[in-house]
Amino acid sequence: MTERVLIRKGAYHDSARLMAAAHALKSIPGIREAEVLMGTPMNIDLLARAGFRLGREAEITPLDLVAALRGERETDLEAAEEALDATLRGEASEAATPVGEAAPGSLSEALADRPAANLVSIAVPGAYAAFVAHRALDEKRHVFLFSDNVSLEDEIELKDRARRLGLLLMGPDCGTAILARVGLGFANRVRRGPIGIVGASGTGIQEASCLLDRMGVGISHAIGTGGRDLSRAVNGRTAELGLRLLAEDAATEVILLIAKNPDLEVARRLHGLLAGIGKPCIVRLLGEAGRPPEEGVVYAGSIDEAAAAAAAYASRAADASAFLEESDRSLEAALREKDPVRGRLLGLFGGGSLAAEAKHALALRGIEARTPNHPLPAGRPIEGTEHLLVDLGEDFYTIGKPHPMIDPTVRCDLIRSAGADPSIGLLLLDLVLGDGAHPDPAPEIAAAIEKARAARKGARLEIVSSVAGAADDPQDRDRQERVLREAGVLVAASAARAARAAAELLQGGGRP
Repeated sequence: MTERVLIRKGAYHDSARLMAAAHALKSIPGIREAEVLMGTPMNIDLLARAGFRLGREAEITPLDLVAALRGERETDLEAAEEALDATLRGEASEAATPVGEAAPGSLSEALADRPAANLVSIAVPGAYAAFVAHRALDEKRHVFLFSDNVSLEDEIELKDRARRLGLLLMGPDCGTAILARVGLGFANRVRRGPIGIVGASGTGIQEASCLLDRMGVGISHAIGTGGRDLSRAVNGRTAELGLRLLAEDAATEVILLIAKNPDLEVARRLHGLLAGIGKPCIVRLLGEAGRPPEEGVVYAGSIDEAAAAAAAYASRAADASAFLEESDRSLEAALREKDPVRGRLLGLFGGGSLAAEAKHALALRGIEARTPNHPLPAGRPIEGTEHLLVDLGEDFYTIGKPHPMIDPTVRCDLIRSAGADPSIGLLLLDLVLGDGAHPDPAPEIAAAIEKARAARKGARLEIVSSVAGAADDPQDRDRQERVLREAGVLVAASAARAARAAAELLQGGGRP
């Protein structure tokens, strides 16, 4: 094994492009490891701890690109370096920029080039994100702030300033938004319709919007807030403005709020706002039990329940129940053919909010699952005797690596590890499709499942997975589901329904 560290001065790219570049380099024969990062102090420290010998740390700035490679031969590294430089020259993105037209080099140039644009999407290193966001607000543009590692103080200042200007500041660490069918970050190509969503959860918005799409009901807008927005410190600043904008929007008939870990006082204040909006309002507090309606506000017990309630208010109740009933019948028929599972459950989730939904659904059936606070080892049996639910989007899985929605490598490694662990009898997965996600994830997952089962020498391993996707998504949702089913996976319409199916297998199976 040999290694090479490449430094490209002043070659800034956003995180999505960096992840895609790393994935492309890993596909080169002979390349065993490829990390493509901006040269922030945290990233340099991560590479050093991973054993890469940089030697020029003092020369590297956060605007420099660093690629750390390990391969079997020097010729493999040379091929990877050529591929990286081709990407930086723009050869991998010619479709995005017309021939002879240079991409803007700054926010000012971009706005001058597109003066009618009313929103700026920002994905720069966290140290610079607040500055760029302020520049966008200077230009009176809404902001979608994909960047993370922005300080709490900067978030509050940005959101206060945006509110004074009557602008949306979505983020920081905002993974998803859909505004008038234009997706930002990770988003699905769902139909336009009467339901408006405000959410502090990217995958929560994605699952809800995809369920509504499958029920025959579209969305007007989905406004992401960033994960800290409902904390006591941030006090729901973006959520409140988003709800008020949807209340005033003529295209929005029903409002759905998806809230993750809200502070109690913030939740109470938002309830008061919802109760006075004058439109049907549904709330899903992720990972918590539902409760009876209060002052006309419906508190659903799962994302799929919330989507069905929103669809019913939009006068599409028949379509909604037909989709869910058909999906449930198919899953129940498959479960009836199964014996009880012997062994423990391992959940491997790309969406943290969907993992929380699954954990809650399991708990309602008396199954407690622990969420590890450290990365699970790949390539060997997983210690312990407990049921485990793993959020593969946690920092200790994604620092220096692509998110699992972009690159399923870490999840596939752990699926294969489950095959080497006879104590694990059931895998619970999610699969989230859409723009920004891996272009064809199901075949890679299916291949990992095949190897896991082969390692068990005939011992049983059951797999249940939810799929969040729209018919128009680039991955072809129906094909992704078909590939999983052909691999012996039970496919459910939502994370909560997949967890309920897993509980059925653990507690007795479908056979009489």
